[in-house]
Amino acid sequence: MIRKLICTITLSVIGSAMSSFGQNEEQLQAVIMDTILTNNANAVVRLSELVVEVNSVHEVRIKRKLVITVLNEKGRVVPNIYDYYDPGVKIKKQHAVVYNALGSPIKKYKKNDFIDQSVSDGNSLVTDNRVSYIDYTPTIYPYTVLYESELESNSSAFVPSWFPIIAYNMSLEKATYQLLNPSSIPFRKKESGFSEFNIMSEHKRSELKYVLETVPAVLEEEYSPAFAQRMPMVRVALDSFALYGVEGRGKDWSSFGKWQFDNLITGKGVLPQQTIDEVAGLLQNVNTTKEKAKRIYEYVQEKTRYVGVQLGIGGWMPMEAGDVDKLGYGDCKALSNYTKALMDSQGISAYYSVVYGGDSRRDIDVDFASMQGNHAILNIPSNDGEDFWLECTNQDAPFDFIAGFTDDRDVLVLTPEGGVIKHTKRYPVSDNLMETKAQIIIRENHSIMADVNIKSKGARYGYRYQIPKKDKEDRELYYKDYWKYLNELQLISLDFQNNKQEVVFTEEVSLNLTNYMRKVGDRFLVNPNFFNREYTCLPRYENRKTSLVIPRGFVDTDVYEIKLPKGYSVGGLPDAKKKESQFGTYEYSVTKLNESTLVYQRKLQINEGEFAKQDYEGYRQFREQIKKGDNEKIVLKKL
Repeated sequence: MIRKLICTITLSVIGSAMSSFGQNEEQLQAVIMDTILTNNANAVVRLSELVVEVNSVHEVRIKRKLVITVLNEKGRVVPNIYDYYDPGVKIKKQHAVVYNALGSPIKKYKKNDFIDQSVSDGNSLVTDNRVSYIDYTPTIYPYTVLYESELESNSSAFVPSWFPIIAYNMSLEKATYQLLNPSSIPFRKKESGFSEFNIMSEHKRSELKYVLETVPAVLEEEYSPAFAQRMPMVRVALDSFALYGVEGRGKDWSSFGKWQFDNLITGKGVLPQQTIDEVAGLLQNVNTTKEKAKRIYEYVQEKTRYVGVQLGIGGWMPMEAGDVDKLGYGDCKALSNYTKALMDSQGISAYYSVVYGGDSRRDIDVDFASMQGNHAILNIPSNDGEDFWLECTNQDAPFDFIAGFTDDRDVLVLTPEGGVIKHTKRYPVSDNLMETKAQIIIRENHSIMADVNIKSKGARYGYRYQIPKKDKEDRELYYKDYWKYLNELQLISLDFQNNKQEVVFTEEVSLNLTNYMRKVGDRFLVNPNFFNREYTCLPRYENRKTSLVIPRGFVDTDVYEIKLPKGYSVGGLPDAKKKESQFGTYEYSVTKLNESTLVYQRKLQINEGEFAKQDYEGYRQFREQIKKGDNEKIVLKKL
C-alpha cells in the first residue's frame, strides 16, 4: 500500500538512506524479490541513484547508477542504459554489467564497448547530439542490468530533474536523488505529484536529498491523465546559470524570457534587401494586419521546408534569417525566426514563442521559470485581443491553424521587454466538426455502391487534411483501416478539396461493398450506419485510480440516403433514440422518404474535460450505448 508523504522524519534517517551508495548483492538477483514489486511488473528498478554536483555555472557533474531487473520481453523497453551528450557534455565514465537470475555476471561492457551514434529524428540535416548505449539481446528472462556513468557539462541551464518512476508496469525498489551545490549558487525547486508517495526529503542551502522506496507497478488506465502528471517529480533551476558558455540570470519568466530574447534571438533577423522588397510588393493594397501576416506566412510556406538543424548554443539558437532565406530550409526555431524577421521588416509585430508541442497538451510551467519547451512557433498580437499563432514548419497548414499540436496550452512568448506567458488558441467542441453525407444504393445481389462526402473542420480538419499527401497505396490503406468494420471494401475513386481560407477539408469517396446484407431466415438485416460506427470496447475497472480525462471534444453529424434494392420492402425500422449525459449527446433515426428510399441521421457530441474517477464507468456505459445504437439494423423482406 502506498503511504502518504511523511513530513516529520528526522534528518539523520534521510542522511543514512542517502549515504548507502554501495551495491546490495540481493539487488543483482532476480530470484530474490518481494511480490509487491513483481506483481503486474514487466521490469523492476532495484536501485536508481542520481547525484548532481554544481561546481559553478560552467561545470556540472552528473553521476548515475541504475540497477534494473527485466522480467519479460515487454520489460526490455524500460531500461534506459544510455547517456546523451554533445560538444558541451563529456562522458567521463561509463560501464555496464548484465547478470543472470542468480546474480552471476554474464556480460560486461566497458566504455569502449558502448555503441556511439548521432541522435537523428529522421528530418535533421545536421545535429551534434549523440547517444552512447549498449545493445544487449537477452536469451533468457529474468536478467538484471547494472549501469553506471559520470558526465561533465559546461551548461547549468539544465539541472537534471528527478523522475523516479519512469514507465507503466514498472515497480521501484529504491530511488535516490542528491543535488550538491558547493558553489552555493541560489537555486529553486518544485516538487509535484508527492501526495500519494512516501518520499523522504531534506533541503539545505547547498544541498537537496530525496529517497523513495517500494512502489508497486503503476497500471495504465484508459482516458487517464498524462503519466508525468501522475508521478512524483522534482525540478531544479539555478538563479544564475550558463547555457553552453552564455551566462544568464532569471528566476521569473519576465527576466528569464528577456535573457532568451537578448541572447538567442536578437541579431538573428537580418534579411537581404531584395527579399524585404519582394515581400513588400506582396503587401501592396493590403490594409489589414491579418491579411498582411497571412500573405507573409504563405510566402514562407512556398519558399521553405522543414529540416532539423540542431546546432547553436545546444540547439536552442535559431539559424540566421538570411541563411534560411538563401538555403530555403530550417527547423522550427529557424523557420519561426525567419517568419518573424519577415513580419518585422513590414512593420508587423511578431514574437518567437517556446512551447511543448505534441498531441497531448502540456503547458510551460507558469510557476517555475527554467529552460522548458521542445518546439517554437510564432505569436502575432491582434488589436481585438485574439492573437494569431503560426506553425512555421508546416507547408500545408492554413494561416492561424495550430489544432492538434500546439493548441490550448501555456507558452512562453519572447518580447524585447521580457518573457510573457500566453495561452494558445483553443478549439472548442462546437468547432471540431465532421459532417458525413452519403448516397447509398443497395443492389439486388446484396452489394452496395456509395458516394461519400466528408467535411472536416477545426481539430477534425487537422487530423485529415494531409491525406492527399499519402501515396495511392497508403490512401487506400487509410480508408480500409478507417472503415475496418466494412469487409471487402473496394475504393473506386478519391477526390479532395482543401479550402484553407475557410479551413474546411472535403473528401469525396466512391466505393463498392460486397455481401453487405445478412440473411436471417426469410428476412435480411442491413446496418444503416455505413460510415461512422463506434466499435471501441473500453475496459472495466474494479478500483480505478485516476480521474477521467477526455482530451478533445467533437461533433459528428451523419446523413445517408439509402436506396433499397428492387423487389424488397421494409420489414422494420429501429426506433429513434437520444441519449444525453455530462459526456455528450448521441441520437439517431431512420425514416422513410418513400417506399424505396430511407434516410439515416445521426449526431454524436463528445464533451472534453476532466471528470472524477467515479465517472469513468458512466462514460464507459455511454460509449457502449453509442456502440449498441450504431449496430441497430433495418429489416428488409423480399417481395
